[in-house]
Amino acid sequence: MTTHKLRAILLYISGTLFAAHLVGEIGIYAFDADKNWLLPFNMDREFNIPTLFSSTIMLACAYILNEIKKVSEKLPSKDWRLLSKIFIFLAIDEFFQIHEIFIIPDLRPYLSPALGSTWVMPYTALVIYLGWRFSKFLRSLEKYTRQKFLQSAGIFLSGAIGMEMVGSYLVRAGIIRLHSIWYGSITGLEELLELLGLIIFLTALANHLIEKNGAIYLRATITE
Repeated sequence: MTTHKLRAILLYISGTLFAAHLVGEIGIYAFDADKNWLLPFNMDREFNIPTLFSSTIMLACAYILNEIKKVSEKLPSKDWRLLSKIFIFLAIDEFFQIHEIFIIPDLRPYLSPALGSTWVMPYTALVIYLGWRFSKFLRSLEKYTRQKFLQSAGIFLSGAIGMEMVGSYLVRAGIIRLHSIWYGSITGLEELLELLGLIIFLTALANHLIEKNGAIYLRATITE
C-alpha cells in the first residue's frame, strides 16, 4: 500500500467519524434521541470508536518512529526514541483521557474563560518545552520532512489546545451551552483537527522511513 492510499483511507475514516459525531449531536439535542446508542461515535468521549481510531494512529506513529531510530545514521537515535515514547503516552492519554486529571474547577474563577479546561496550562507548558527540546532535531531534518512535522504539529495543537480553549471560552462566557449542538460541533472539530494532524505526521514518517529503508514491513511472530 502506498502512503497516498493510506492517507486517503485514514482521511475517509476520519471524515466518516466526524459526520457520525455530528449526526449524533443533532439527534440528541434536536430530536431527543437516546444518547446511549450514539455514545460509541461521540468524539468527545473515551473508550469508544473515535478514541480507538485516534489511539491506533498514535501507536502507529510510535512504531514507525522506533523503526526510523534503527536506520537513522545522521540524527541521534535518542531523539527518535523519545518521540516514540511521547506518542505512546499520547495514545494512552487519548484513550483514557488522562489529561482531565488536571482539570481543577476551583481555579476557574481566577482564570480567563478560555482556560476553563485547566489542563491546557500544563500541557501548553510541556509543548513549549518540547518545542525547545526538539528544535535542533527539527533543524537537522530534510526541509520537506521538517515542514510536514511542523504542519502536523500546528494542526494537531490547533485542535487539541486551540479548539479546547475556544469551546471553554464560549461556554463560560455564556455564548453557548455546554450541552448543545454548538458545543458538540466544536468538540467534533477539535478531534477532527487532531486526526488530520496525526495523519499528516504518520504519512510524513512513513515517507521518511521508506526513503531510508526502501519499504516498511510489519511482522507478527507467534511463539510458544
